Amino acid sequence: MMLLDNNEMGSIAAEMFDEIIIRQDKRLRGKTEEELIKMLDDGIKMKDPNKKTMIIPSEHDAIIYAVENAKKGSLIILCSDVVPDALELVKKLKEEEATKYYE
Repeated sequence: MMLLDNNEMGSIAAEMFDEIIIRQDKRLRGKTEEELIKMLDDGIKMKDPNKKTMIIPSEHDAIIYAVENAKKGSLIILCSDVVPDALELVKKLKEEEATKYYE
């Protein structure tokens, strides 16, 4: 199994996505929140210094921001370390969207 460090993950994300929102994991794996965010951001900036990047530490707030600011037809990719929490929020947002559509 190949393990990537946080700089490498940031670099790969910079190649794949137009915009990146960095949010904070709940499981810090022996690092501080600031260290993890900086490592990801450094990896992004090494690959593309002009990549549009935002730091929104709260996963909940990051998901809300991504959904509310996505252009029509956008693909949003979420990477979560606590999948059930993120999934519940996405389900709730989808239900709210369906309710608005049918009103």
